[in-house]
Amino acid sequence: MLSKRQRQHLIRGVVASSRVGTQEGLALALRELGCDVTQATISRDLRELGVERKRDERDGFRYVLGTAEDRRDPELACSRMLEEFSTGVLTARNIVLVKSEPGTASGMGLVIDELGHPDILGCVAGDDTVLVVTTDDAAARAVADHFIELGG
Repeated sequence: MLSKRQRQHLIRGVVASSRVGTQEGLALALRELGCDVTQATISRDLRELGVERKRDERDGFRYVLGTAEDRRDPELACSRMLEEFSTGVLTARNIVLVKSEPGTASGMGLVIDELGHPDILGCVAGDDTVLVVTTDDAAARAVADHFIELGG
């Protein structure tokens, strides 16, 4: 059995050398290398490693290693995700709805959580939608405006 450090080293190698764009594809590639892991473990490792899912030149998606700059600046990371993947930002009372490309909402939710915005109580991500709960109606409008300024 591989240690966490060894497993994450394998993940970095697979992401750097292949066009893997789903957790299932990454799990298969890791199994071929003798590392059998669960989806939950892969999800946690991707988050800890700062791996992002980005659109590639073939108009598909692929995992890429995030830069050290992205991990240090949550607002920059959120801005990049919003610019790349958001399809709309809406408000409904104290809720902000961030629509995104299919399969990108969990990453979007992560960067929104990492913002640490004082008006955001929390968020829940589906496949193509992030539901952001704010402190009140005015805060929802302010947060939505902030997301739009960042690139949403």
